[in-house]
Amino acid sequence: MRIDTHHHHKKAGENLAFVFFINLAFNIVVIAAALATNSMAILADFIHDASDTISIALAWFLEHVAQRDSTDKYSYGYQRFSILGAVIISIFVIIMAFVILSEAIPRLFAPEGVDAGGMLAVAIVGIVFKFVSVYRLHKGETYNEKAIFFHQLGDIFEWVAILILSLVLMFWEGAQYLDPFVSIGIALWLIFNLGRNLYKSIEVLLQKTPDYFDVDEFRQSIEDIEGVNAIDDFHIWSLDGIDSVMTLKVDVDFGKDVGEIKKEIYVISKKYHVVDITIELE
Repeated sequence: MRIDTHHHHKKAGENLAFVFFINLAFNIVVIAAALATNSMAILADFIHDASDTISIALAWFLEHVAQRDSTDKYSYGYQRFSILGAVIISIFVIIMAFVILSEAIPRLFAPEGVDAGGMLAVAIVGIVFKFVSVYRLHKGETYNEKAIFFHQLGDIFEWVAILILSLVLMFWEGAQYLDPFVSIGIALWLIFNLGRNLYKSIEVLLQKTPDYFDVDEFRQSIEDIEGVNAIDDFHIWSLDGIDSVMTLKVDVDFGKDVGEIKKEIYVISKKYHVVDITIELE
């Protein structure tokens, strides 16, 4: 039994398209501000933000691919392209975070002067742009959207930190070392959160039982169906971190209505986002 699942990826594609164009416009603002203010924190954000735009474009493309129907070569469809995107994006952002660290750490020992007023203005604009992106993605279901969501949320934290830093620098000129310190903190935050998203995405690719799937509860629900004697064997894995596929072997009493038994199994399975199930009765 196969259920249409394209709506997840269609919505994700629309969200990512919106966020892509928002970030593309903001990139122009950030690079101009980094050059004008000589701020390492803003320059770090440009590197970060440029990687944002590239990764969002890739995520958007792969979500579009994920909407394709199944073929003879891809019999389960293309939904895993969404997870592939999440893996690539997470790795890419983690690498960029290490680039930020390599640029920021030396500046701790040789801080440079920055334009605090310019930093403040850009930070306010940055918070507005990034808030719009985060709001659009906050209900996203795919790991692709989650990877971009964490990235954008990290941007908000970064711009809030830069805003606070700019205010401090206006009244304390000796605090230039805080500029690279903020960049280091944000880079570490990104490494932690995108590393976690990468780990979860790889779990999906390795066909781990989905985290939301309670094996004991499911088994008990099936065995409570009238006419079911026991579950002899079953396997479940996720296609994209949302929808799952299952194969199930059930020992039944053939004196009962096996059609009704199958129907009840379908109903129970649907509660666990199972979109494709193969049932063998014996």
